[in-house]
Amino acid sequence: MQTNADPPIGQLIRSARQRLKISQYELADRLAAISGKATMGRDRVARWERGRQVPRDEWRQWLSVALQVPKSTLDAGAAAARRRSQLGHAAVTANPPVNSNTSRRNQGTPALLPVFRSRVQAGILAATLMNPNRAFSLTELADHAGGSLASVSKESDLLEAAGILARRNVGTVRLVRAVTDRPIVGPLTDLIRVTYGVPQVLSEELGRVPGITRITVCSTWAERFAGLPGIDPTTVQIRLTVPDETALDEPELEATIERTSKRIRREIKYTLVGTEDSQAEVNSTTIPRQRDRRPVVDVAVLRRPAGHPSIVASWEQGQDVLSELLDDGQLELISGTDADATPFFDVAESHLDASDQLATNSPAAAFLLVCQAAQLIGSGMLARQGLRPTANSASNVVSRAVTAQFGLRFSQLELLRQRALELATPTSRDNRATSADVADYAPTVRSLLDAARTLVPRMGVYA
Repeated sequence: MQTNADPPIGQLIRSARQRLKISQYELADRLAAISGKATMGRDRVARWERGRQVPRDEWRQWLSVALQVPKSTLDAGAAAARRRSQLGHAAVTANPPVNSNTSRRNQGTPALLPVFRSRVQAGILAATLMNPNRAFSLTELADHAGGSLASVSKESDLLEAAGILARRNVGTVRLVRAVTDRPIVGPLTDLIRVTYGVPQVLSEELGRVPGITRITVCSTWAERFAGLPGIDPTTVQIRLTVPDETALDEPELEATIERTSKRIRREIKYTLVGTEDSQAEVNSTTIPRQRDRRPVVDVAVLRRPAGHPSIVASWEQGQDVLSELLDDGQLELISGTDADATPFFDVAESHLDASDQLATNSPAAAFLLVCQAAQLIGSGMLARQGLRPTANSASNVVSRAVTAQFGLRFSQLELLRQRALELATPTSRDNRATSADVADYAPTVRSLLDAARTLVPRMGVYA
């Protein structure tokens, strides 16, 4: 199946502006001079480049002069932008439903999961629930959900009133994030992951496989994403563009496909294709490219971070416990930037350093920092394996998973977790901590941190 890969006009404008080495302000000044419209400003250029607005025909004519780009190219980019229906890591880039209105379809009932109010709401939930450790501005949510700022603001207010999102303000910027301790959040996250979370999972997982330059989803799932109603797809069919198949790590690809299937709970069927040419020739005669009328969805490829472990070389000890925790919904599979132990270990070390300074004057606070450092070490080890406790999971899931894999030495994580609970309860008989407690346990936790850093290079991603 061939697809139209014309870039949207926003990308064309940005690329041409950067080629000319001019700022958005300078481009706006050029357009104002050419058009004779003094109201032309940098904000409008920014909206064009971000895909929030498509320039009208008269503006495309003036852009052609200012950017030295053929108007036909800009017209094709405008058509591609109108055809584009974006949400998060994916976008319908070709063959949209016939006689559909993209903006209305974005606001309407989401075909992948029609129980929600709108596709914008589904996009907000996909962004926040799939990334529970991150806060989003309304602008970022608008980019992710493919909706206007007004729509995103309205939907986020409703989700905040329902207790699913929480907000905080940093200056004039409003930040929202998922509330992970509500009973409804766990099941809701599962629903999002297997519907509008599919692009992010594909992006994170397949980005780890070297040699893949493009991920394209087609068939039934693409139709639902594009807004065509129908039954929930049981399989996800994808095409992986691989310019050089000799550079492809096939065992890693197979393990990745299996892991991705577990995360989205669907069978994945994939086809490997080479780099597509825009046209083909037969006996020196150019053959126009034929385009299937079914929607096609492009998924962004998130590259594997440097030093990210392989799936094939996963840790073998404790597999039965991990399988049980995953089956019970206590752990979930993750990938991408969240699957990194370094931030956890760095904060744990900072906590230990701070505890040394507080041990004399405030031993209880110092001991709590030691306890928190221990939990961070366990969470970091799981993150390295592509694992994370789910929303509403049991409080001992980290210590249980780590101890099962790496031995009784790490059972100190559970002991310190329980001690932290005692210190947090004023009525407990054991809610006291002394400098001696800090002196006893801080070296133990430092040794666990050193052991974890030694183990990390040997740990693979759980599949």
